[in-house]
Amino acid sequence: MTKKIFLSGIYHETHTFLSQPTTLSDFIINIGDDIIRENTGNGSPTDGFIEFASQKNWDIISGIQMSARPSGIVDEDAENFFDTNFFEKLEQHCEHIDAIFLILHGAMVSKNHDDFEGDFLEKINHILKQKNITIPIVAVLDLHANVSDKMIDNSTCVYAYRKNPHSDSRDAAIKAALILNDLFENPNVNQVNYKTKYILPPTGVGTANDPMKSVLLEANKIEKNDKDIICINVMAGYSYADIADCGFSLSCCTKGDVKIANNYLVSLAKVLEAKIDFAYPKENTLEEVLIKIKSLPVSDKPILLIEPADNIGGGTPGDATDLLSRLLQTDQEGIVAIINDPDSVQKCHQSKVGNEIELNVGAKFDNFHGAPIKIKAIIQKLSDGKFTLKNKQSHLASMMGMHIDMGLSAVLKTHQLTLLLTSIKTPPMDLGQLLSQDINPEEAKLIVIKAAVSHKDAYDPISSYSFYIDSQGLCTSNLKRLPFKKIGNKVIALN
Repeated sequence: MTKKIFLSGIYHETHTFLSQPTTLSDFIINIGDDIIRENTGNGSPTDGFIEFASQKNWDIISGIQMSARPSGIVDEDAENFFDTNFFEKLEQHCEHIDAIFLILHGAMVSKNHDDFEGDFLEKINHILKQKNITIPIVAVLDLHANVSDKMIDNSTCVYAYRKNPHSDSRDAAIKAALILNDLFENPNVNQVNYKTKYILPPTGVGTANDPMKSVLLEANKIEKNDKDIICINVMAGYSYADIADCGFSLSCCTKGDVKIANNYLVSLAKVLEAKIDFAYPKENTLEEVLIKIKSLPVSDKPILLIEPADNIGGGTPGDATDLLSRLLQTDQEGIVAIINDPDSVQKCHQSKVGNEIELNVGAKFDNFHGAPIKIKAIIQKLSDGKFTLKNKQSHLASMMGMHIDMGLSAVLKTHQLTLLLTSIKTPPMDLGQLLSQDINPEEAKLIVIKAAVSHKDAYDPISSYSFYIDSQGLCTSNLKRLPFKKIGNKVIALN
C-alpha cells in the first residue's frame, strides 16, 4: 500500500541579540502543492526528500514550508501564520497519513517560544495522542541546532547535517527519509539527548577541523560498529541564541539499550573536551594581518579577510564597516567587498551606470557594526540582484535553494575597491553571487568575507591565504562580549 507522508517545515536560525524582529514578510512561504513545485530540483533538503519519496512511490501530503535568512526573534504574526496553516492541514489529514516528515533548523526562537521546534513537536504529539494515532515523526535538522530534550522526546528520529559548510543538507534529508522507510518495518526505536556545558562560536565548529572533526569521526565509527545505532547527531549548536538549550549537544536514535546509547554520547563528549581548545580560535587584528601579508610569497590568488563578527549566515545585517573602513585607510588596492545597504542601492538606481556617486555606505541597521563609510565611486553595474548558485551543493542551497535574490543591487568602483551593494543580506556562500554582478573574485587581491565557515567551499579553492579578523559585530567569536542572561552555567570561553 502506498505510504502517505505529511511534509512540512520551518527553517530559521534566530539571533536573539539583534533588535529587529523577523517578520512574516521575511519568509519565503510555500503552501500545499507549491512545496513540491518550488523545491523539486533546487538542491535543498526538501528536494532530497521529494526525490526519495518519488522513488518509493510515497504520496506526499504537503502542508506548509517557511524559510528565512538568519535574523532576529521571529514575531508573533509569523509564528501564528505557520501554526495556523500547519495544524489546520494536520487536523485535516492526520487520520489518513502514515508519517510526518519535517524540514527544520532547530535553532528558531520566536516571541512566545524560546524552544520553538520543541514546543511545535510537543503540540504535534499531543494532537496525535488525543486521536490515538501512532505514526513516526522524523525531522531533518541543521548541524547548528540547539537541541532540547523536548525536541528529542517528541520525535521518533532526528537526523542532522554532518558537514559545515552544509554541502550535505540534501543528502541528510535523503538519509532521514531512508530511516523513515525503515521505521515502517521496525518502529521500536528510542532517542537519547546529551547536552554539554559548552557554547561554541561558529568559527570553532567547521567540520574539517577539530573539535568537530574528531567527534564526528568517532560518532561515525560507533554507527558502523553497532548495528543497533540508527544515527548519532553531533550538534555544534548556535551560539547567538540566549536560551537555556543553547550549545553543543549530542543525540542518538537506537534500536537497542538506551543506556548503551547514552554511554556512547558520554564518550563523545569526552572527545570534545580533549579537543576543546580548538573550539575557541584566536582572531587577528587587521594590523597584525597586514604585517603578515607583507611577508607572504607573491601569489596571483586573492587573500581572504574573514569578518566573522558580521557573519550574515549567523544572522547579522551584513552592513558592518569596521574592517572595510580601516582597510580603506591603508594603501591596499584590489579589494572586493559586499555590503548590504538598501538605501545606498536605491540612490544608485536613481542614477545610472558610468556616473560618479557619493554615498555614506553601511552601518545603518544598528549601533553594533561600525559607522557609515563615505565613498565616492563610479557606478559599474545595476541589477535586480538575482542569481543561480554556481555550486548546487552550496551551503546556501540548504537555506534558500538554487535561485537566490539579493534584491536590487549595485556595483561601485574606486581605485582601491570594487563594492557590491545589496538590498537583501545574502551570505557569501557561493561564487555565483559575485560572478552574476560581473565581479571575478579570482582577479581580486583582497576579498572581505562576512562569514565564519560557510564560505569555505566557495572561496578557499580560489584563494592563497585566509585570515580571521577581530572586528565589531554581534556575531563576534568572543562570546564574552554578548549579554547572555538565560544560559546558566554554560561555558562561552576558556579561561
